[in-house]
Amino acid sequence: MTLQNQNSNNEENDSKRSYSRIKPRYGAWTNDNKMILQIALPGVNKDKLSMKAIEDYFTLRAYRDDIEYILDLDLGVKIEPEKTEVRYEEGLLTLEFQRYRPLEHAFNVPIQ
Repeated sequence: MTLQNQNSNNEENDSKRSYSRIKPRYGAWTNDNKMILQIALPGVNKDKLSMKAIEDYFTLRAYRDDIEYILDLDLGVKIEPEKTEVRYEEGLLTLEFQRYRPLEHAFNVPIQ
């Protein structure tokens, strides 16, 4: 499952219903190369998840019955969103963001 896998039809249908908005429980930590984010979404089907990420920000919308889970996070570190890995098992969403490493994108300046 990747961040690009979103179902706009579900979002359109869900936007017409009335939901209680809830911020889900989550935990986040970093290591040398990754930022890991785990979000508890009990009872949510994965086709009811919608996620977006940019270099330092993440949003999630998820729907279950009459509940809309909303999470908007300033990540505090720069990531490469296109390299994000996502797993969803038994109501636990785990995202592994690859941290942006500026020297990997740096230009080598030659000495003349």
